[in-house]
Amino acid sequence: MAAAGEAKVTGRIGATFGSAGPGAVHLLNGLYDAQYDNVPVLALVGQVPTAAMNTNYFQEMNENPMFADVSVYNRTAMTAEQLPHVVDEAIRQAYKHNGVAVVTIPKDLGWTQIDDNYVSSANLYQKPLLPDPDPDQVAAAWDILKDAKKPILYVGNGARGARDEIIAFSEKTHIPIITTALAKGIVPDDYKANMGSAGRVASKPGVEVARGADTVLFLGSDFPFQPYFIAPNAKYIQVDIDGSKFGRRHTVDLAVLADAKKFIKALSEKADQLPESAWYRAALANKENWREWMTSFEDDGSTPLRVEPIFKLINE
Repeated sequence: MAAAGEAKVTGRIGATFGSAGPGAVHLLNGLYDAQYDNVPVLALVGQVPTAAMNTNYFQEMNENPMFADVSVYNRTAMTAEQLPHVVDEAIRQAYKHNGVAVVTIPKDLGWTQIDDNYVSSANLYQKPLLPDPDPDQVAAAWDILKDAKKPILYVGNGARGARDEIIAFSEKTHIPIITTALAKGIVPDDYKANMGSAGRVASKPGVEVARGADTVLFLGSDFPFQPYFIAPNAKYIQVDIDGSKFGRRHTVDLAVLADAKKFIKALSEKADQLPESAWYRAALANKENWREWMTSFEDDGSTPLRVEPIFKLINE
């Protein structure tokens, strides 16, 4: 789980180790977290010595099938000499597919001396660059948004790295922002138009603005709770680098295969400067009222103890 978390925060591959058998089993929860959130993780997993494999040895398990569903690369190194190459390839595949790569290593390979002459080049891997957004689709998206009465920008983790572009778009158009839980932090929590998250882990203003929206620009996510928090008749613009995700959670009026950062930048350049709408002002007021209510408990000394004073001290 820590390796998955590191990959989410840094954008670089996370690495984890597990012992043979039961230790391998305990890795699965964290590796599925990495798989579902599309982050690269390398798992180096122990196995009984090669001579003891397939003999029902102590803590021996058939590990490859165990990791088949969670991984994009799943191999057992059978000689010490091939181990550097297998690990190198595992790193490449984890980056390529934004997923989990598993290398199982029999215990006796660790006792084998090999030449220290393998030169890894996995660090040279580069993600393919998507073309610039189609100007016609950018124009079509703006045509939908400018006619909306209650639009929102719904930011997913695919928009990571686009903080400045998202804020610039919101400043120009006065469209409120909500995020998925995984996208928390892309836009600062204290940015005035950031209503917070909408979903199972959510803020009150985030949920309410999501339910009230008549038009949604969904940027870079496959968030599964959209059907429960977005009105079914809301107009929907979905931007993603994976075309298989279009329309999976909500009926889509415009699907755009594009990098989120490039698209929101192009859309901001296309957009007109809009005045603050009643919808926008109400969203900001709702957020301010909610924050005042939340912070009102920070100095509460009643019994039983509330969590707000504790978190205030932790934050300080």
